Formats: sequence, C-alpha cells, structure tokens
Amino acid sequence: MNLKRILEKISASAGRRDNSTRNVTVSLAVSILSLILSFFSRTVFINKLSAEYLGLSGLFSNILSFLFLSELGIGNAFSFALYKPLKDGDKGNLSSIMALFRKLYHIVGMIILVTGLLITPFLSFFLKNEPENIPDIQLYFVVMVVGTALSFLFSYKRILLISDQKEYISNLIFGIFRFLAAASQIIILLYTGSYFWYLIAMIGCGLMENLTAAYVANILYPFLSDKNPAPLSIEDRKELKKNTFAIFMHKIGGTLVFSSDNIIISKYVGLIPIGLYSNYALIITSIDGILNKAMLSLTASIGNLMTSSDSDYQQKIFSHVLLLNCWIYGAASVCLLCLMEPFLNLWIGSNYLLENTVLILAILSFYITGIRKTLLIFKDASGIFTQDKYKPLIEGLVNILVSIPLAIHFGIQGVILGTIISTLCVAFWFEAFVFFRNRFHRGFGEYLFVQLRFILLNFIIASLCCFLCKFINLNPLWNLLVRIPICLIVPSFIYLVIFRKTESFAYFQDLISPYIKKFGIRLGQNPNREV
Repeated sequence: MNLKRILEKISASAGRRDNSTRNVTVSLAVSILSLILSFFSRTVFINKLSAEYLGLSGLFSNILSFLFLSELGIGNAFSFALYKPLKDGDKGNLSSIMALFRKLYHIVGMIILVTGLLITPFLSFFLKNEPENIPDIQLYFVVMVVGTALSFLFSYKRILLISDQKEYISNLIFGIFRFLAAASQIIILLYTGSYFWYLIAMIGCGLMENLTAAYVANILYPFLSDKNPAPLSIEDRKELKKNTFAIFMHKIGGTLVFSSDNIIISKYVGLIPIGLYSNYALIITSIDGILNKAMLSLTASIGNLMTSSDSDYQQKIFSHVLLLNCWIYGAASVCLLCLMEPFLNLWIGSNYLLENTVLILAILSFYITGIRKTLLIFKDASGIFTQDKYKPLIEGLVNILVSIPLAIHFGIQGVILGTIISTLCVAFWFEAFVFFRNRFHRGFGEYLFVQLRFILLNFIIASLCCFLCKFINLNPLWNLLVRIPICLIVPSFIYLVIFRKTESFAYFQDLISPYIKKFGIRLGQNPNREV
C-alpha cells in the first residue's frame, strides 16, 4: 500500500469526536517525547557550553518573536477562513484561499530575512554586558534568522492539515524530526562542542519537517497543485483583511507580554540570569506546551461545533471544557510548585537554582495564562478577532511600562510580576467581556465568579500539597519520588470528590467510556456526544 492510500485510509470517515481524540492523543504523546528529548539535549548543552549560551539562545528566540510580528496574524485568520469550505467540501474556494496564503507567507519570509539582517549589527543594544567568551554572536543570530525565514516557504500547508482536524498527522511529522534534531544536536555537542553546528542541525531538521508536511498535504489535498486558482471574492478578501488586522493587534500584544521578558532581563539584569531562568522556563513551557497542545487540538473541532450547533449546547460544552482546563492547569501548577526544585537539584545541581520567589511567580504566571485557554480557544473558533483588537496592544504596553522599573529594582522577579499585573489588569476580564457579549449575548460576571472559585480551590489544593511535601526531607531523588504521588493524587481526588455528580463530569465520563471499554473496563454508557 503506497503512502497516499495509507494517509487516505487513516483520515477517512473520521467524525469530530474521533479527530479530537486522535489530535489530543498524538499531541500528548509527541509533546511528552519532545519534553524528554529536550531534557537530554539541555543536559548535554549545559555540560558542554556555558550558562551564557543558554541566555543567548533565550534572547535570540525572543528577538525572533518580534520579527514574527511580520506574519501579521495571517496564519490564524486563514485557518479560520478554511473551516467553512473544508466543512462544505468547497475545493475551489480552498484552492483560492491557499494560493493567497502561499503568496503572503512567502512575502513574510522575505520581510523576516531582511529585517533580521538589518538589526544584526545592533545586537549589543539588547545586552547589558557583551559576553567575552562567546565569539561570533552576530553569525549565530544570522543563522537563526535565515532558518526562520525559510520555514515560511512551506509551513502554510501545515495550517490546512490542522484546520481539517488532522493535527495528529502534523504532530507525528513534528515528533519524527524533533527526535532527529535532538539526536543530531546531542552528537554535535558531544563531539564538537560547536554552537554553530548545533543551530545548523536545528534549522536543517526544521526545514525537512516543513517539507515533509507540505508533501503530505499535497497528497491529501490534490487541489493544492492547481496552478491557476480562481481569485477570492471581494467579500472574502475583505473578511480576511479585517481578521488579519485584528489578529495582528493580538500578536503585537502577545509578543510585548510574553516575548519581551528575556530582552528586558538581558538588558537590565544580564545573560547569566537568563541562562539560569531558562532551565525553569524549559520545564514550565514544556508542560504548558503539552497541555496547550491538548487544548488547542480541540480548536478545529470547536470551530466545527460553532458552525453547526445551537447556542445552549455551545455554552454547555464551554462549561465542560472550562472545568477540565482549570483541573488540568491547577494540578500542573501544584506539581511544578512542589517538584521543580528537587528535580532541578537532581538534574543539574543546586548551583543552577534561583530564589523561591522566582519559582512561585513563574508558576502563578503559568496558571493565570493557562486558565484562560478555554475562553481563548472558543473565542478564536468563533471568529471573534476584531472586537478586542486593541486590547493586546494595551496589555503589552502595560507589561513593558511596569516590567522595566520592576526589573531594575527586583531583577527577574520584577519582570515576571510585570507580566502577571498586565494580564490581570487588562486581558483576564476584557477577553471574557468581549466573548460573552458577542457570542453568547450575555454578561461575563458568572464566568469570572466560576474562575474565582477555581482559583480559590486550586490555591487550597496547592497549600495542602506544599504542607504535606514540607515534611519530606530526604535526598533529591527520594524527595522527588515521594512527592510525585502526592502531587498527582491529592488534586485529582479533591476534584473528583467535588465534581463527581456534576453534568460536566458525567459528560467526560461518557466521552471516554467507549475507549476504556476497549480494555475491558465499563465506566458508563456509550454516548452519541461530540466535542
């Protein structure tokens, strides 16, 4: 059986629930694999290169995030535009959308390349003190810029797979090349200790990954080879332009909030603190990446739901997903709070630990960002982009204006606190206001009240787990091993006790029952429900 027939057989006749399950399952598996590989790669990196190289990598990544602003929100806007023609099987419209998408992404890649090369001579501006033991800083940055620009030549086709609820295929491709990248980077560091070739391996595998995803998309969607697709209608172009501008404003705000931290730390604190903090960030962002992939895997299915179901059912699904979201991020925050220090101590030693206040604030920022995911997923899936387009810009400006003076006085803690303040003062409530007014046509007070209840519940659970873990004072390995079951069992037990009789719990119980039955376990009745 050739590749085309295999892909068609895998993707054929899958409903919304089947695709959601595949997307979540594969996303979690690939994300966990990526996390394990990241730790192996980071361990070798720390042993072969200095903490300043870690800081430099973090700084470059954040600078490139600002260059990503040239993407203008095109990917999200086109992803939303693909939902309806995919549902209707309108290949002509799909071909027209993808042709325009390709043209715009190629322009974006060129803008990133030119802009990156122009700012290369001014990299010292972002450094408090230029490191003497890292030569060729500008060369390293140019390599990353070129790799980023090249990725836009092919990555647009991956969006089609994701919008068509086939993110599991995209994630499988990512997992394969993530493994190849990590393996090659480890070998390069062990035998050469070269940061340059480390970057080349990362970029090369990323390019091959995008080429493979594009090849698979060409097989599944033959209309992509159409050389002369019909131009989009004026109405469709206007809609795309409107949504792209709105999402661009969101990207500016998101970049100012989440990608400015390392730049501010580098400028006002130094590269070494970035390197130390990057180990914390690796763990937190890896866990967030796993959870985020699981949540975002539902986006295409929810987008489909929003085009076909009544408002009351949509609100029910929203409340169900919100419970799951707060449960997962609450438990994850507890695990990070109690397990991070013994894990880092065991992994890289006490010399790489920072103050407890850094850990607490970083986890608080992780939690506040995490519990917004349900609303943001439903908001994007509903196509609500323009109504709050200026909110992210205000949030980003507040973050910078607050973070810089706090960084000067309090270091890393001040930068993280600035992010928390800007999120709570601007994003947390205004996103809810816009979504509920425009989608469900009612106030957002009930949503905020429910969120406050979850925050209080998770605070109590975290305090209880910290209290129990306080009495465990063993060596780093046993500290970790004994604390793990506490952090996993206590939050889940409390949530089960409190919510076991709710409609949301029954919904997820019914949802997973058919899959558990395959292993001979009967949990409930097989429902005809979909997410």
